[in-house]
Amino acid sequence: MIQVSEKASFYAHVVAERIAMWSVAPGVSFISRAEHRNWGIALHIDSRALMPQQMHDALERRFVQAHLFSDYFVFLNVQRDFVVWHAAPEFGGSMGDIRERELMLVGLGHLNH
Repeated sequence: MIQVSEKASFYAHVVAERIAMWSVAPGVSFISRAEHRNWGIALHIDSRALMPQQMHDALERRFVQAHLFSDYFVFLNVQRDFVVWHAAPEFGGSMGDIRERELMLVGLGHLNH
């Protein structure tokens, strides 16, 4: 997996459908990857970086505010990392909006830069 250090480089990998990881904080990374037969953007929170109640709050937010998060998939991966995945945007969509909503969903909106 390619490690990138800039948002623009990460977005270029998403568009090219290549796996890349962009760390935005210790234990918090965006990964471009395929899921559900579609290429997309996954926010990974390492199990050791997961805060108490963070998963519970994110799941509650996902369903209480379903109109904002209907296309966001929330799950634990095999390493028990908390993952929020969304398909890459199609025509006219914004990767920035997806990234911002993923961070908002898990209560890490302050990392949106």
